[in-house]
Amino acid sequence: MKQNTFFSRLLGIGSIFIHFGMLAQKEPVSFQDLSFWKANGKANWQIAGQVAADLTKKEFMSTQPGQGILVNLPEPQNRANLISVKEYGDMDVEFDFMMATHSNSGFYLQGRYEVQLMDSWGVQNPSTGDCGGIYKRRKFIPQEYLYEGHAPRVNACLAPGLWQHMEISFQAPRFDAQGNKISPAKVLFIKLNGYTLHENVELGGPTGGPISEKEVARGPIMIQGDHGAVAFKNLKIKDFDGQAASLSPVNYQVYYGKFKSPKDFISKKPNASGSQALLAWNASKINDEFAGIFTANLNVPKAGKHQLELTYAGNYTLHVNGQMVASDTVNSNRRKKNVEVDLPAGNSAVKITYYKNDADMSPMLGFGIEGPNFRMVNFQHPSSTLLLGNGPSDIILLDAPKPTMLRSFVDIQQNGTRKRLVHSVNVGNPAHLHYTYDLDNGAIAQIWKGDFLDTTPMWDNRGDGSSRPRGPVLNLGSSPLLVKNVDLEKGNDSMPETAGFKILGYEIDEQELPTFQYEIFDSQVQDEIRVMDNKYLQRVIKIKNPSSDASLKLVSAKSIQSLGNDLYGINGQSYYIQAPQASIKNMADGQVLIIPAAEKITYSILW
Repeated sequence: MKQNTFFSRLLGIGSIFIHFGMLAQKEPVSFQDLSFWKANGKANWQIAGQVAADLTKKEFMSTQPGQGILVNLPEPQNRANLISVKEYGDMDVEFDFMMATHSNSGFYLQGRYEVQLMDSWGVQNPSTGDCGGIYKRRKFIPQEYLYEGHAPRVNACLAPGLWQHMEISFQAPRFDAQGNKISPAKVLFIKLNGYTLHENVELGGPTGGPISEKEVARGPIMIQGDHGAVAFKNLKIKDFDGQAASLSPVNYQVYYGKFKSPKDFISKKPNASGSQALLAWNASKINDEFAGIFTANLNVPKAGKHQLELTYAGNYTLHVNGQMVASDTVNSNRRKKNVEVDLPAGNSAVKITYYKNDADMSPMLGFGIEGPNFRMVNFQHPSSTLLLGNGPSDIILLDAPKPTMLRSFVDIQQNGTRKRLVHSVNVGNPAHLHYTYDLDNGAIAQIWKGDFLDTTPMWDNRGDGSSRPRGPVLNLGSSPLLVKNVDLEKGNDSMPETAGFKILGYEIDEQELPTFQYEIFDSQVQDEIRVMDNKYLQRVIKIKNPSSDASLKLVSAKSIQSLGNDLYGINGQSYYIQAPQASIKNMADGQVLIIPAAEKITYSILW
């Protein structure tokens, strides 16, 4: 059980594997006009070039002319849902959306199963009606009531007016030849802003507000338009409307010995041979120092580009129709390689040559394919991809049911490369808003929502001293907050030698929260970061002897937009900075938001 748990986690984290090629792409839906949708006689749905919401105004969203954004601006006598012309069965869909303050909408799969879109910013215990929830079903007898529904496992909702990203993978219900439902609809997963909210959720029937209570094999997309203001862009859909690939029985030849390459065994007489219904390395009777040649016919219903996927530990070559399309000769452990191949309709000959010599790794061999219009199909026996022997330990997680601090190494992304912070503090909060503080620069390096830390890299076996946020991070960089104006004019993003930076540690208050202290440019700085209203971070900087020729550089970004009321949208409204007396300064490679140095400065980070 321990090994299976780790393997499930392993296959869910793409960074562990090597990927080559690209999976078939979702088709974008044009928002140049409303031709994708059925006419409904109402004008609440419009095409716009830009949209914005106001944090202080309920249900309010402003627009600017242009194309590329679908926006709903309902009025009491002018509100209607939006239904697509095309109908879908199995599908993957993704889109960006923006909620107005206090707004409510929904994205209906097949017009029947609602994924809730809601301004749920700051909600601590999300319900089925919160953003990303699968809404409840409805009964009318003996009286109307709601039941079932599935709440998101975490509140990943961003603030109103910020662009959010949702991904949904949906499997339609199945019916027999007489039209009887033989398996229910299923949400394979829903992700919001990088967080997985649901996995493998069976849907017993339509949720509240469907176009019909009758379930079907194919149905349209519906977006709720009779509630509140909402906007969409970058809608992409992959329609899995085709028959899946199939694989003939697999013929195998097994060779025992320690082989450095296929030429060491392909001319030998096999020690065992036969046929198996599915691919499995354990046609071999031993776990190490063996090789196997597996051949089969792969049948695909439609010619075109297909994604072949091989999971393995050891070495392999993969041939399709006599041509080698992928190989690994460096003895890799627990890898997954993807390669894109043009296949004709009908049968193609597949040969997998697999050999393994390292007793420290468990054998593993799996094969799958994804086509232009069908999902990934795996053809290995489940036992062929289970970890054997002494697999890695269970993961070690750290929660923050109360204010929690952990010193560790932390890896962040800076200018497209990985940077290790060797003197950093992770600060967790029960409001599920967390941050990493870089002690070498006096900087908030990254922030994230949800669960706190994965400390497995720090504590497992000898460890490497690092911990990782348990969720997607918003990277804020690790440059110092206080900068000299002359360095700012030069575009200097690093700390000059004349800064005289010296960390003085931190004090813990009665709530067990830190206030960081340091010296820079002959000024003493106190840096206090607190969670406000369970929604955002407020930072209070107190500077003793502030320099008249220094400023606080609150953020460096590609784009910064002033939204009024001291609010600034960062990088296309991916998050906000709220800062009185701030100003935007153009730089050679972007913009910075600055405030003149003073004895006390307060600003907030909202996301």
